[in-house]
Amino acid sequence: MESRIKQDTVVAGQAERDTVVVRQLQESRVTAISKPSPTLQSAPVQVIDREAIERLGAQELHEAVKNLAGVNIRDYGGIGGLKTVSIRSLGAEHTAVSYDGIAVSDIQSGQIDIGRFSLDNVEMIALSIGQSDEIFMPAKLFASAGTLNITSSKPVFEECGTNITARMKMGSFGTYNPSILLEQRIGKRWSLGVNADWLTSKGDYPFTFDNGRDIEHLVRKNSDVNTLKGEINLWGELGTSGKFSLKASGLSGERGLPGSVILHNQDAFERLWDKNGFVQAAYNTALGKKWDLKSILKYNYAWSKYYDKSDKYHQGFIEDLYTQQEYYGSIATRFKPIERVELTFAQDLAFNILDSSIPECPFPERITSISTLAGKYKGASLTIVTSLTNTYITETVQKGSPAPNRNNLSPALSLSWRPFKATNLRIRASYKKGYRAPTFNDLYYLRIGNTKLRPERADQYNLGLTWSGSFGKEDFGWLSATLDGYYNSVVDKIVALPTLFVWKMMNIGKVQIAGADLSITSRVRLGNSHSLTLSTNASYQYAVDISEPDSKTWRHQIPYTPRISGAANLAWSNPWVNLSYIVSLVGHRYSMPSNVRYNLIKGYIEHSISAHRDFYVRGVSLRLQGEIINFTDTMYDVIQYYPMPGRNFRLTLKIKI
Repeated sequence: MESRIKQDTVVAGQAERDTVVVRQLQESRVTAISKPSPTLQSAPVQVIDREAIERLGAQELHEAVKNLAGVNIRDYGGIGGLKTVSIRSLGAEHTAVSYDGIAVSDIQSGQIDIGRFSLDNVEMIALSIGQSDEIFMPAKLFASAGTLNITSSKPVFEECGTNITARMKMGSFGTYNPSILLEQRIGKRWSLGVNADWLTSKGDYPFTFDNGRDIEHLVRKNSDVNTLKGEINLWGELGTSGKFSLKASGLSGERGLPGSVILHNQDAFERLWDKNGFVQAAYNTALGKKWDLKSILKYNYAWSKYYDKSDKYHQGFIEDLYTQQEYYGSIATRFKPIERVELTFAQDLAFNILDSSIPECPFPERITSISTLAGKYKGASLTIVTSLTNTYITETVQKGSPAPNRNNLSPALSLSWRPFKATNLRIRASYKKGYRAPTFNDLYYLRIGNTKLRPERADQYNLGLTWSGSFGKEDFGWLSATLDGYYNSVVDKIVALPTLFVWKMMNIGKVQIAGADLSITSRVRLGNSHSLTLSTNASYQYAVDISEPDSKTWRHQIPYTPRISGAANLAWSNPWVNLSYIVSLVGHRYSMPSNVRYNLIKGYIEHSISAHRDFYVRGVSLRLQGEIINFTDTMYDVIQYYPMPGRNFRLTLKIKI
């Protein structure tokens, strides 16, 4: 959101002889990103802005996201290990990831590795569950059960038209991560941002392993990573013609896949090479006083090579190549017929291709059309948001038979009501039908794919209370709180089950999910230069399998879903050294559908502390930050037999010119 403040002339004063001095001021521009208020939304929305990111001391996206309520991060360990996000036990495939308003895609697996995102150039992270109040967006973001929105920073120029920011991060286990960001103003209406990021780490962290008889002290193997990322952003203000943005991003890396630690053995020779990049362009403009237009074009390319050495292969090793391509376009219009009411229509079209060196690969191609009609009424005490999304998918293959065409209609409705004008208490309720189409791996992977799979469907219900306000004299402090209870029902869940000789993908799963999320944020001002900020959240999830009443897993908690989880952050801002303390709690989970002792993964509590200090030397801004992560040296697994690092350290130096 951008606002302009313009002052033509100011009478500065009256000198002797009644001479009037007139001073001409330059036009100034204030640029800001629209930040949704979690307590005013009709569906659950949680926000972490730049200030909160720095207060947390988080350096990677997943470190910040795990502080959100109702979120489950799957982390396979290691510096470069796969990290996926899911909300309220619905699975990673139901959670969309948006980068600057455009969806990130992986048609092969349906899971986005958020471990690849750095926070260096991120301005805001917002997690919406169900139907958010923002309806002027691509149709693809309406189709998911929830969306993790990542918004990158836009340049802010002062006297000089050039900004240079360099960072050097160093950590335990041979981790080095230098990065540089260059921002340049081009004329009055254009700006350019270029950043590069290199991450290298041995990843050889120590851990302890309980084999049932004694405790072994081991070192993680094959957990190294070497990744180079680059990004170019171009922003343009076209006056009355609108706004234009262009983003080009690329990544090239190699990492070891450390594998599981079982029966004294953690030998792993699996390697993964990645090369991927995308180019996306967005254009927004106003078509008169009541109409707006948003258009998007994107091309995405992803290449990966998987290598493993083992005697189980005929040649002693295996090497598989995968290539994904996506051509994507979206156009959305917004109409404001009267005050407080807006209507939108969005149409998306995507074409996906998957190639592989595996002999059984059928070389599938998919065309996806998504259409959404949405409306919103936003009054002083009542907000109503509704949408209807239609998804149509058709596929072709070069070998075998393709999956049948699929068509789905997904409605959504949410509302927020303030019953008493004298208070900020609000009641909100929402419903949304989520839709998750089978991925290419589900349909065509080797011999376990099943082209007759039906899409997963999830009904989401939410009922909550929100409140925000200040307390004490002279704005001594403020507090915001949200409490939401929810119920989700998933049908036609796609699961892998053993048949006579091999595993097959099938639609037999039904999952029932009930839970509650609580979030509280409060800040207290202690004098002119001191403040305390407390952010805390807690979640309860009862997510059970109700597929077969006669099954041994009837009403057992689904894998990797803790009943109880939460996080808290306490930050002290002061003139000397800003301090932040973070604690994360995850309860017991099970690695398999059967809730027996053998499959139990113990819960854990992780403590971390961060400290930073800003310096200013001759117009140069310096920040020195130190962190002790997991300072109690707790040994735990997020994924069973994939141990996480114990106590480790990180030091960051940031220089901004």
